[in-house]
Parts: sequence; C-alpha cells; structure tokens
Amino acid sequence: MKKTVYLVLSMALAFVFTTGAWGAPTAEAAAKKEYLQVAKNVIYYGELKNGQPHGKGTMTWFSTKSYAGDWVNGKRSGVGKYVNKYTSDGKDMLVTYDGEWKNDLKAGNGALTTKITGFDNTVEYHKIQSGTFANDKFVFGFSVAHSDGVQPYSFNYKDAKMNLQIFGTNVNMKQAWKNGEFHTIQYSKGKVIKNYSIDFNENPSLVKQNKATLQYLKGIQSEINTHLDKLERLAARVPLK
Repeated sequence: MKKTVYLVLSMALAFVFTTGAWGAPTAEAAAKKEYLQVAKNVIYYGELKNGQPHGKGTMTWFSTKSYAGDWVNGKRSGVGKYVNKYTSDGKDMLVTYDGEWKNDLKAGNGALTTKITGFDNTVEYHKIQSGTFANDKFVFGFSVAHSDGVQPYSFNYKDAKMNLQIFGTNVNMKQAWKNGEFHTIQYSKGKVIKNYSIDFNENPSLVKQNKATLQYLKGIQSEINTHLDKLERLAARVPLK
C-alpha cells in the first residue's frame, strides 16, 4: 500500500514540474512577440493585437529614436522609455523620457532629460525634469538645469500652490539656504511673492528689502528642506561629462 501511494505521489510531482515545459503554456510563452514593419525605417518588435502594437514591445525609428514599453492599440500607453538622439547645429542632442504614457503622449509620473554635447565633445547643457506630465508637457515637480554659464545650476520646484526658483550651488543646499549663499531665490505661494538676490546688496535702495526677504526665506526653511534634498539628488544626475 505504501509503495502504491509513493508511486502516485511521484507521478504527480513529475507532472507538476514538467507541465510548464511540455504541457500548458507559461505566461512567457503566451506573450508571443513578432516583428512588424510599420513604415520605411520604422520597425516594431513585440506583442501584437489586430496587427497593431499591443502589450510589451519596442519600436525604433531609423537608428536614432526608440521606445520600449507598454502599447495599447498601436499607441504608447502605460509605462515606457523613449530615447531620441539627433544632431542640431553641429551639436549632439540626447532626449530621454522614462515614465508613464497615454495615447502616445507623456502623461503621469516620469523623468525627462535633455543633454547637449558641443563640438569638442564636452557637455554644454544637461537638464532633468522629474514629476507629473500632462498632454506631453511637464506640469508639476522638480527641474534641475546644469550648464557652463556664470550660474551653472538652475533649480525649480512647482506645484499647484508654490513656485520656487533657485540659482546657485548644488552642494549642501540646506546650509546654503540657511546662510543666504544662493545667488538668486524666487519664491511665490498664493499672494506671497519674494525675490532675493546677492546682486541686490550692491544697490543701496534694495539692501534693506533684500535682508528682510532673506529673513523671511530662512523662516520657511522647514517647508523648503524636503524640496532642497530632492533637487540636490537630481543635480547628481546631470553632470557635464
């Protein structure tokens, strides 16, 4: 009797371990991928439905532009990464968006980066926008731009109520805010609008107002610290190299 039970159990286990390979199709096998020539120099490889990209797949335009991610009825919808490399005025341009899409447009959470490399193979401009997109445009969140200009870093945070623009250092930003070391700070929230600049200290008529503005900005630092932390982390993702 024990031998019979052991034999039945062994056969059952063998069936469990071999079904995925020889019997019922696995989820991986079910997701069939195919090549589709969409147009001249436009090729898609991935899942299809009714002859259109649907599910997971990658489309390439020539050899310079690609999108890999989710598709719905032939349109980018879901989550995916878009990369576009091209040359403009002799400079190399690289645009990347990694995030959510709807009906072929950026929509939802994502990060958009733009990188410009000059003639001598050095990066002249590098920018990232991280937050919420709607109708293919950045609407809310964090932006950091890095360039070889006089003020190498430009920072911005905006939401439905607040807009914060900063020019200056990307190092220990909370301490720089506390010490008034940023070159320029523009802050608005509701009816409150504050503009601070180190340059204002060179104008006698603006010195007193500039000091008062700085004191106000120091007073709201607890509200700003979280944004400064995020902006400082993003600055590390836009090096000039």
